[in-house]
Amino acid sequence: MKIRLTPKTVSIIFLILMVSSVGFYMVEKSIDFFNSEFAQNETDFRGYIIVLFARLFMIIGWLAIILGLFFRGHFKDVEKPKADLLELHEKIEKMEKKRFEKKGT
Repeated sequence: MKIRLTPKTVSIIFLILMVSSVGFYMVEKSIDFFNSEFAQNETDFRGYIIVLFARLFMIIGWLAIILGLFFRGHFKDVEKPKADLLELHEKIEKMEKKRFEKKGT
């Protein structure tokens, strides 16, 4: 069975890796916090909860942005902007060449 690596597949794999790595990081930091002496202090626990929710909302925001772009089709043809830019560059070069030839004569 051969796996085809389409841009959609690569995007999904990247998304899964990103979410799982951030999730594992958050779990690791939670375990570190609860094993420390700061977990006994209520003020430090509130600070930890604020940081935890900030990280959680940040990853949810990134997921929302990436999924929104994915469903709008921004990852369907990633080579098109490059081709468009190269075509525009060729047109500009032709126009400059014609203008230079007119000035020379």
